[in-house]
Amino acid sequence: MSGRRPWMTRRELLQAVGAAAGATALAGCSDAAARWGFSGNPVKAKTNLTYALWDGYQQVGYQKSVDEFTAAHPNISVTIQQIPYSSFEPKITSAYISGNAPDLFWVNTPFLANWIEQGLAADVTDRIKADNIDLSIYYPSLVQLHQRHGRLYGLPKDWDTITFYYNRNLFKKLGVQPPRGLTWNPHDGGSFLPFLRQITVDGNGRKASEARFDPGNIKTYALGVPNDPQSGYGSWLPDNGGNIIPRPYAKHVILDSPQNQQTFNFLLNTLAEEHVLVPPQQMGPNGDGSNAQVLFAEGRLALYMTGDWNTSSLSQLGTGFEIGTIRLPAGPQGNYSVFNGLTDVINTQTPHPDETWELAKWLGGERSQTIMGSQGYIWPAIEKLDPLFLNFWRKKNVDVAAFLEAAHGKTVLYPVTLGMGEAVTDFATQLGPMFFGTKSIPQALSDAQQVGNYRILTSSQ
Repeated sequence: MSGRRPWMTRRELLQAVGAAAGATALAGCSDAAARWGFSGNPVKAKTNLTYALWDGYQQVGYQKSVDEFTAAHPNISVTIQQIPYSSFEPKITSAYISGNAPDLFWVNTPFLANWIEQGLAADVTDRIKADNIDLSIYYPSLVQLHQRHGRLYGLPKDWDTITFYYNRNLFKKLGVQPPRGLTWNPHDGGSFLPFLRQITVDGNGRKASEARFDPGNIKTYALGVPNDPQSGYGSWLPDNGGNIIPRPYAKHVILDSPQNQQTFNFLLNTLAEEHVLVPPQQMGPNGDGSNAQVLFAEGRLALYMTGDWNTSSLSQLGTGFEIGTIRLPAGPQGNYSVFNGLTDVINTQTPHPDETWELAKWLGGERSQTIMGSQGYIWPAIEKLDPLFLNFWRKKNVDVAAFLEAAHGKTVLYPVTLGMGEAVTDFATQLGPMFFGTKSIPQALSDAQQVGNYRILTSSQ
């Protein structure tokens, strides 16, 4: 376990912000006096807002939405700033300390709790009430996800679930129909395991379910399980009565439970012994799944377990790929999917809180989500708009229905609590040897639980 503490406490962050704000204020007064010779400007200037996000594909859609917003608000201009996801959290935090953070910015669940605790995210509860915004139009879980102590820090704007993509052309070639109602259990694999044998093929064209199948010469594996709590194991744990944390904002991790040990034994050991699981070493560093889409595109994976954010890239795989989706199998406790969604957070330091709220309200509203959903950029957080995304991709011969089925079924929230952003990185490191078979499942889960508890504890101080 590393002794470093990358997350600032609320006290440390506010001290840094206070020092930066004081210097900025002095510099601002000096600049104003030099330019104008007095402290006030009687002419109301146009308000310029900055909106930060990390997805270039969605940026195209949000530019369309923002253009419509600024046309209706001629005194407001908006600049969209794209920051790569890998550096998004540290850049926003450092910009906040220096007083230069965007007015409005995306927030993903791993760093939501810390930004609320540190005071980066503005509480919009009173603004929602004052504007009579009906929160019942959104998925209730998304509203819950962005709450803390009954206060809301952003309007839901999208959602995602986890399921299997498959290539319909490959299934036709194998003579396999996409199944419904698959089940799994940690003892005999349920109906899921026989299905996986049907779509695992060796270099001679024999399936794992057939005699003389050659496990030393596998051309197409059924699936890979990413070492990732969202795209990978996160949906499987509650299927068997386990989880990562017991509830939102829990102060401890529950990875090292008998139920989770059973689940990982099935995913990593049973499936490997049956020769239907691609070697985790091929999935990317620590088995994280970063190479899974390449394996799927090459025909090395029959099922690609991931979120709907990959739909656009998969639709461009070209000739030979007709994309469909299949629900994950149901476990002993039900058929769960990790459920997550982004929100737009207002910078508590913005000099334009009213104008920024107008933009946030627009992006969380029906018109913007109609633009984004109808052009296939997001599943809208406003539940009645779901058919927009579904129908857009259906017209392009891409079936995404399983994601919607998952959203309307049993879901588990992406784990949200203090320190989770850093804990997720630590989980991948601690569980990597378990995926590669060099550390036992109980030991790896114990180590990951220990480091997760450490991150929660130090982020709370």
